[in-house]
Amino acid sequence: MVAARAIGVTLVMTSASTASALPVAVTQTSANLSQALTRMSPLRFRRGTPPSGVRVISVDDTRHFQKMSGFGAAMTDSSAWLIWDKLTPRARTALMRALFAPGPAGIAISYVRVPIGASDFTRAEAPYSYDDLPSGESDATLVHFSIAHDRPYILPALRAMRSIDGRVTILASPWSPPRWMKVGDKFDNPGPPLGTLLPADYPVLAGYFVRFLRAYAAAGVPVQVITPQNEPEQLTAYPGMDLTESQEARFIAADLAPALSAAGLHPAILGYDYEWSCRANTTAVPCDTSYPADLARDDGQDLAGIAWHCYAGNVAEMSSMHALAPQLTEIVSECSSGISPGPPTELEIAAARNWASAVVLWNMALDRYGGPVQPPNLGCNQCTGLAAVDEKTRRYRLGRDYYQLGQASRYVPPGAVRIASNTFVTDQNTDLHKLGSYMSRGLDDVAFLDPNSARVLLTYNSSTTPARFAVSWRRSYFIYTLPPGATATFRWSPPTPTLHHPAASIQHGSRR
Repeated sequence: MVAARAIGVTLVMTSASTASALPVAVTQTSANLSQALTRMSPLRFRRGTPPSGVRVISVDDTRHFQKMSGFGAAMTDSSAWLIWDKLTPRARTALMRALFAPGPAGIAISYVRVPIGASDFTRAEAPYSYDDLPSGESDATLVHFSIAHDRPYILPALRAMRSIDGRVTILASPWSPPRWMKVGDKFDNPGPPLGTLLPADYPVLAGYFVRFLRAYAAAGVPVQVITPQNEPEQLTAYPGMDLTESQEARFIAADLAPALSAAGLHPAILGYDYEWSCRANTTAVPCDTSYPADLARDDGQDLAGIAWHCYAGNVAEMSSMHALAPQLTEIVSECSSGISPGPPTELEIAAARNWASAVVLWNMALDRYGGPVQPPNLGCNQCTGLAAVDEKTRRYRLGRDYYQLGQASRYVPPGAVRIASNTFVTDQNTDLHKLGSYMSRGLDDVAFLDPNSARVLLTYNSSTTPARFAVSWRRSYFIYTLPPGATATFRWSPPTPTLHHPAASIQHGSRR
């Protein structure tokens, strides 16, 4: 990687003697959750260089990469219903605080995805939109538009979230528009021409976005980010729509962006919202891996960034996209344990090292059976949520994903900047028809500078043996041993700020 280009940065070097006495807070989550966001005994930096034979993670806070916008999960219809209607009021309040309050009470989730209408995870296990009509009817003027479906539990849950932290970024994505806008008049996407948007309804769909954004804002839930379509080339038995790259680019430029601007709405538009490399569903439907790259070229004016899913391809594709279009934001907008190739911590590390400014997991809460979900559940079998809600006892249990997400979300707030650190693993390449790759055997890490000038180092040991390593910073170091499958977050704050946060500070290069 080349040296950082920093704008408006003032460096005040910390002396080695000051750094050597600096305490380091350690929080750890073990593989079996016997330690779950557990505060460990604090460490202290030692002056000098680490002993020979010890692996060294060198943290360099003079080299900056992307600014972070958050970590979080999705408030699907199923998640909101379970949280709001199936927990006791006391348990509901406790879970909401556990999700959104700052530490130590919660994990300070700062980025939440919301479906526009139904995804496959719905309370009634059936699709819906905000303008449903009998088969054969249409509503080009959207006079029947209504978010009444969301008022009993989705909007209350989101307002409760905002009452805990009103700064949470909300990303909204449609799985399918109203079925009357599509060829075949159905919610699912069996493949083109069925499941595609009717040519006359491109501007109508843009108006649908405007109605949704206005209605949510009026209900006390402003949306800051949108994607035009979830997984636009995925064949589905649940809500979905086929939208090619040229169609999405045209929709954004000719319909969506102008409609939003005319309405005085300015959410960031992230394109693609699909896998690092899309999977071909049948041999007759080829996999177009150039979709996000072409979209970045075709619609650079209105496009704010690219959203990715973790289920196929390689995480390093985000670094390739950054090299192609460094002005675009990149996020991981969906990744679910149960069908993803690895645990949340490894995703958080690998995605951030490859220019993701946000990492968003899938369902915030599911029941004990991984639902409710629309049958036959071909899209997310064995998926798990951050919390498992027991409808009989009206209690919840926090799972591994909650604690591993918290190792990042609690300590890396929006506005933090990724800083340089070396690592000892390499992203694995996979066949396009297999699960996505961000897992590597061994010790992995990523480092940040938070808005309060604290240094944060997130580490994960995916090997089967303990990992002993040193962390070196400004001619001082400490040594730590991380158990197999464990995650540890290290945080230290110099007594005086050594680096005023940059207005812009960008480096170009790959993950490593």
